[in-house]
Amino acid sequence: MRHRSSALLVTVLVLAPTLAFTSTRGSAMWMGTVQGKDGAALSGSVQMSPGTEAGSTVVEVKLKGDAAASVRPWHIHIGSCTQPGGVLGGGKSYTPVTVDATGAGESKATLPIVMPDTGSYYVNIHESAANMAKIAGCGNLMLHKM
Repeated sequence: MRHRSSALLVTVLVLAPTLAFTSTRGSAMWMGTVQGKDGAALSGSVQMSPGTEAGSTVVEVKLKGDAAASVRPWHIHIGSCTQPGGVLGGGKSYTPVTVDATGAGESKATLPIVMPDTGSYYVNIHESAANMAKIAGCGNLMLHKM
């Protein structure tokens, strides 16, 4: 009986990190609302959640009310719309949003980082690849625990 208890304890200790990872994975998500800036009519939403592979984060942005055929580079940044910071996860991870004829568009990025559980983050929607300095839209992200 003692041998079985020891084996069970070893099994639990070995599996505990996996079980903890599985139980907390997906239990939180960063979400935000995108608002147009400087006269841009676009709006939308953004969410950041754990990726399907360990050590990855998936970010999705959806826009509406934008100018048809616009191509909008975008990035998640550290900080806030009023306190800007650097790009999260490397700029090359983000595919620009291509806006369709109805003014809607979306894009998804998989970042090679573990989803942060603290901090401040925001999304910038840039005017175009030729005019990255002009921000067409911005939205602060808030952590939502599920």
